[in-house]
This record gives sequence, structure tokens and C-alpha cells, in this order.
Amino acid sequence: MSTARLVFVLMLAATIALPAVADEILDQINNGIQLYKSGDFAGAASELEFAAAQIRQLRAGEVSGALPKPLAGWTAPDAETSAMGTAFFGGGTSASRKYTKGDASVEVQIVTDSPMLQGVTMLLNNPTLLGASGQKLIRVKGNKAALEWENDHGTIQVVVAGSVLVSVTGYECKQDDLTAYAEAVDYELLKQIMSR
Repeated sequence: MSTARLVFVLMLAATIALPAVADEILDQINNGIQLYKSGDFAGAASELEFAAAQIRQLRAGEVSGALPKPLAGWTAPDAETSAMGTAFFGGGTSASRKYTKGDASVEVQIVTDSPMLQGVTMLLNNPTLLGASGQKLIRVKGNKAALEWENDHGTIQVVVAGSVLVSVTGYECKQDDLTAYAEAVDYELLKQIMSR
């Protein structure tokens, strides 16, 4: 963990009022502070990284609320979430859900704070480059998006608020199914989460 992040986490801990019931994340942060004060920097970093991972997991849970419910005739299990530290692909949180209808399937994945966003944003801001890659520039609920479609499979990638990537991937489905799931994502909720 960088010094700047450590200082940020310490400042965050100092500004949060402790609830009446002990909070596991605040306990981890406070343990990290005590270890830092005692000079155990490795222990402090470990405790604070653990607390940061727990916070990312909470955020992934929030983000999963933006995933669509199954559309008429489709079924889906519960959403899956994951939170990765900066050591893994640059970090970020993700939530995904797979929807099926007969042989057709569509998966919606929402990724926040990931380096993958840079590549997609670069494509969306350069229609010539996007076209050369075989994709088409579209808008989904007012957000810039890239559509790649061939026969019965394809992907729509939507960048939201500059820090969220929504990927909708379909197999053995219709393009309308792909578009319907892309439009069913709660983009306003994602913007609210990212604005906090």
C-alpha cells in the first residue's frame, strides 16, 4: 500500500464516528493504526489492505444492485461479485449475472475502477479506431457504447461516468436481446454509487 493510501485510510478512520456496535472494518482500520504507531509497518499495511478489501466487497455488493432482473422468459441465478486489490489487474470491483433462455445466454458484467476502462474509453473517443476493430459506436441510455455483433453472438461495452465499464455479452441470442439487457442496467444507480 502506498504512503498516500495509508495516510488516506488513517484520515478516513479518524473522521468516521464509531458506532455503538463494533464494526469489523473499523476494527481492522484501528488495528492497522495501532500497528502503525508501534512501528509494525508490515502488520499495519496487512490490516489496512484487509480493511480495503472488505470495503471493495461492500462496493461490489452495491454495484450488483444495478444488474437487471431477468427479462420475460429468461432465468438467472443470483449475481456474483468480486473485489480485487491493485496487485490483481490494477484492482477494481465487479458484479456479474448470467441470464439464460433455452440455448441463448447473456452475461452482464459491471466493473468499476479498472484499468480496462482506459482501452474501451480510447476506442469510444476515436470512431475511426473503433470501426477498424470491427465495432460500431452506439448510445445506451445516453452513454457511449461499442457494439460488436456477428451472427448470433456479440458484445456491448458501455462506459458510465468515466469509471464504470458495463459489458453485455450474448451467445446464441438475438441482437435485440443483447440491447435489451444493456438498456435494463440501472445506470442512474451506478452514477450515484460512483459520485459518493
